[in-house]
Amino acid sequence: CIGLFTRRFAATDKYGRVLGCDYSEAMLNEARRRIDAEPNLSKNALKNTRLDLVRLDVGQIPMLDESVDCLHAGAAMHCWPDLDAAVSEIHRVLKPGGRYFATTFLSRYFSNLSSMDGQSNAVSQQAFQYFESVDTLRSLLEGGGFEREKITIEVLGAACVVIRAEK
Repeated sequence: CIGLFTRRFAATDKYGRVLGCDYSEAMLNEARRRIDAEPNLSKNALKNTRLDLVRLDVGQIPMLDESVDCLHAGAAMHCWPDLDAAVSEIHRVLKPGGRYFATTFLSRYFSNLSSMDGQSNAVSQQAFQYFESVDTLRSLLEGGGFEREKITIEVLGAACVVIRAEK
């Protein structure tokens, strides 16, 4: 659901600032619509948390080095065009001890969807990044600067992946 965690984090009113970021203006507009529909997220309701939506490319995050406490990417990594740049940028902007949380899918998830839809398109011909295995994801995170012992990757069900990494 668009901006689900952005809305949940902001609604706690525990954080100084919550940013909802996306490359797509349409996604940001939908997130804004959903935020505006929740009275507990109005500027008058939030006493401690500033909530902003920002359009950005995760491969070029316009934030200072070591300026972000936590970054969450919900079902997004497989959409990023330059995974290496994105993971390096995430690592760059996280403070020491900062945490990255993400969910994504292994390639077999998309293969299963295609076969359920009766499509014969090979996964490799579709417009997403595909992760063949947990090892592929771990290598990606290590290449971006995360240390192996600070990365946890859990597979839920057949192909849903939950990633936790600490800088």
